[in-house]
Amino acid sequence: MGAGGTAPKMKMSDVFILTGLTVLLGALFMHAWVTPINLNSEDPPYTNGASLMTDDKVTLNIMVENETTIRVVFMDESNSILSAESIVMGAGDSVEREFLADQGGFYTYEIDTKGVAATLDVEIDRKLMLDMLPFPIGAFFLAFGLYQRQMHTEESAEVLDAELDV
Repeated sequence: MGAGGTAPKMKMSDVFILTGLTVLLGALFMHAWVTPINLNSEDPPYTNGASLMTDDKVTLNIMVENETTIRVVFMDESNSILSAESIVMGAGDSVEREFLADQGGFYTYEIDTKGVAATLDVEIDRKLMLDMLPFPIGAFFLAFGLYQRQMHTEESAEVLDAELDV
């Protein structure tokens, strides 16, 4: 501490509890916080991608403001077109398209709304659920920290009688 003061040492159980809660909270934000992508009418076609493993699925949900024909294209690492489709949509319509990866790699998708504003939601469903791995890790750290704290309080709860000679 500043000015020559001392602070008590942090207990190891508190470190594990703090780490577990941080990992759990971070995993919750990482997994649950999905922000829709707003595409403006003057924007070029929207292109993005994701690293996928075999049998992972990408779901695109597109909602347009005005009548248009959108084009949805999925490409692999070598920019070979795997799927391309044009969809006629009315004002305020919404469409959902899915792509299933037949092998692992980086896949790119492109959405062209042809000069119409739209909102895009992207969802990736992982077959191996690797994005869920932080939850059991955080729960383990939290449980271990609580266990250590309980063991420490049981040890310190033991009262020792002492005989004082004067």
